[in-house]
This record gives sequence, C-alpha cells and structure tokens, in this order.
Amino acid sequence: MNWSYYSLTEWIRTGCKNITGLKKLDISDPYIDVLPSQMFNLTCLETLYISECQILEIPKEIGKLVNLKKLYLCDMSIYDLPDEISNLTNLEYIEIRNTDIVELPEKFFNLTKLIDIKIINNSIDKLPDGIDKLTNLTYINLSNNNLKIIPSSIGYLKKIKNLIVSANQLEYLPNTLWNMEGLEELICDNNLLTFLPEGLDNLSNLKIIRCNNNEITILPYEITKLKLKELSYDKDIILSNTTDLLKYLIDNSDKTVMTGKRRRIGDFDN
Repeated sequence: MNWSYYSLTEWIRTGCKNITGLKKLDISDPYIDVLPSQMFNLTCLETLYISECQILEIPKEIGKLVNLKKLYLCDMSIYDLPDEISNLTNLEYIEIRNTDIVELPEKFFNLTKLIDIKIINNSIDKLPDGIDKLTNLTYINLSNNNLKIIPSSIGYLKKIKNLIVSANQLEYLPNTLWNMEGLEELICDNNLLTFLPEGLDNLSNLKIIRCNNNEITILPYEITKLKLKELSYDKDIILSNTTDLLKYLIDNSDKTVMTGKRRRIGDFDN
C-alpha cells in the first residue's frame, strides 16, 4: 500500500516498517523521549513534523532524509541541531519554534533552496556566515531570540518580501537593507534600535514598517517617499523635517498608516 501521510502512532502500529512512498510524518507526542531510528530510513519523506516531544537533541541521522522539503521542530527542549541538517539540500521551508537552541549549525545556510524560514522564540544569539547564499528566500522571521546583529550580507537577498526581527537585542539594522528591492514588510519592534537605516526610499515595494518599543528618536525624512500602508512607531518619536513628514502622513491617512498606539495618522496631537 502506498501511503502519503502517517502520524507516529499509526506508524508504530505497522511495526515502523518502511512504508513505500510515505511523504509526510507527524511526530507530535509528549510521551516520546527518543526518536525511532527507523524513521531515518524513510527517504521519500517530504514533510516532517517533530513537536511536543521530550527529546533533547535531533539525531545526526536526520541528514539521510535528503528529499525533505518541509521541516518543523517546535515546542521542545532541544538545545542543538546536528551539522548533518545541512545535507537536506531540498529543504524549502523550516520552522524552529519554542526550543532551547542557542546557535545554528555552521553550514545551515548551505540550504540554498530555502524559501521560508521561521526561527521564532529560541535562544539564538548569532547567525552563522553565509546567509547571502539563500537567494531564493522570500520570508524570514527571526523574532524572539537574542540576536544582537543581523549580517550585512542579508542585503544581497533581493527576493525577500518579509523581514521580521522583533524582540531581539538589535542596536541597529544593516545599512544594506536598501538593496533588498523586493522588501514589502519590515518589522523590528521590541529591540534596542536607535535609528532606522538610510536608503529606505530605494525600497519601492515597502508597504509596512513597524518599529515600536525601541530607542529610536527620529524617523528619517526618506519615509515620505514610500507608499506605506502601515507605519507603526512610538508616539513620542521626533519626526525629522517635521512639517513635511507630518503632512505626508496626514495626506496618506486614508491608508492603514498608524502610530505605535494604533491610532490613525491625523488623529494624533501635533
């Protein structure tokens, strides 16, 4: 029989046999503390969910699953990823959420087919080199980690539409952002930013900027050259060239352009 999807419970009932054509496996079980070794022989797998287990690490044998396109590692106390994860060269989507991971493998960014990355609510404090290799990437969410720096080489990724780096420890964003011509959404709330990078007016596709709860004191005048749908910022920020920028915001108040308190532009006190 040719199956396309199995949960762990169903698979165990089969005696963990190598099911021809199995493409999707869901291992979401709080009673699992060791991953069955047989699962790494399922080389036709394209989607693998591992979540809510009691495991502390992902075995290096995961590198055998070379046809994986989607990998979910969520809601576990794993603290490390094996270097062999870089063997998953067909991976297009990866989600690592709510774990204790503090760093990514050195060759993580060799996964050059990645389109979508969600690395959310972990303990990662730095990214490995090579993010510029991910030329197919369109979405990256690195929120709720301990990142202090976003590599400047991210500016080479011109297909990225959504860059989300909220709730880290960033003091600045790379000044290469102006080169990310596909960028539509920049979300950098809850950091330590003191300014937004120059050159944002080059990002003609940029529609959303959210920079609440930072140390920013001045918004750049360049924002007036953008056709924003949303601008979310702390209300006490001083606007550079205030008169022109305020006029721009009011003129665009029919769009979804807002302050940090989600009030419509034109309704706030001058």
